[in-house]
Amino acid sequence: MKQDTTQTTPFELLYGRTATLPVEIKVNTYLTEPITEKNFQETLLRRTYDLIETLENKRRKTADNIQKSQEKQKKRHNNQLSNKPVEFKIGDKVLLYCTKAEKQ
Repeated sequence: MKQDTTQTTPFELLYGRTATLPVEIKVNTYLTEPITEKNFQETLLRRTYDLIETLENKRRKTADNIQKSQEKQKKRHNNQLSNKPVEFKIGDKVLLYCTKAEKQ
């Protein structure tokens, strides 16, 4: 499941590919193709090059998405704070926080 902030799955960020589902094991795909002595080196090199090319780009794009999301959340939070000025009247009950009791 894709995260709203990162726009990708944690598995994809870690391994550079989508997770293989059990049903995909029955069907030969690029990720689950049978590996023999003959094509082992080729498959390994292809996977390594794919990781080098795509994983760093995905992580960079995810970092940008996180930064944008944090800025958006900060702006929303600041707007909520500035729109509500706090005015107290005589007789209002307020919470008094005593830091001296915490130190003892």
